Amino acid sequence: MKKLIGPFTQILPLTGLPLKGAIKDEQLQIIPNGGILTEDSTILSVDDFGKLRKNYPSVQIEEITGEQVLLPGFVDCHTHICFAGNRAKDYAMRNAGKSYLEIAASGGGIWDSVTQTRAATEVELSLLLQQRINRHLAEGVTTIEVKSGYGLSVNEELKQLKAIN
Repeated sequence: MKKLIGPFTQILPLTGLPLKGAIKDEQLQIIPNGGILTEDSTILSVDDFGKLRKNYPSVQIEEITGEQVLLPGFVDCHTHICFAGNRAKDYAMRNAGKSYLEIAASGGGIWDSVTQTRAATEVELSLLLQQRINRHLAEGVTTIEVKSGYGLSVNEELKQLKAIN
């Protein structure tokens, strides 16, 4: 069954853009008062809501209310978010002008994350990962590739991979 979803205040479809390189604002297509025509889970058309409604008069309508902008989800193609501990202190020190070696000498840095990740259980790592993934999703990141890397031994990396799975 065909369904028309909208009207969105704006739709930013990201069609016709270069696959790599910088994108200028004027290259972005913006569809005001846009709609999406779907059938089952397939998008058939993205266009002006009124135009789609006129072209498909018997379509089921899913009305969007309020000011809503629709754009594709963000992709994080390289993230090491399966870890224990917190790097907030490192971040603050870096912003204060400390070098990575100075941060490491004070007990921070990657080795601190490795130590805390090794001390965590698979269940703890899984729960921390789920929290971070949910935050990504709330911020518009809909696709992520999660990497291990804080175990630095076969057993610890396998523990991380199990938590990721």
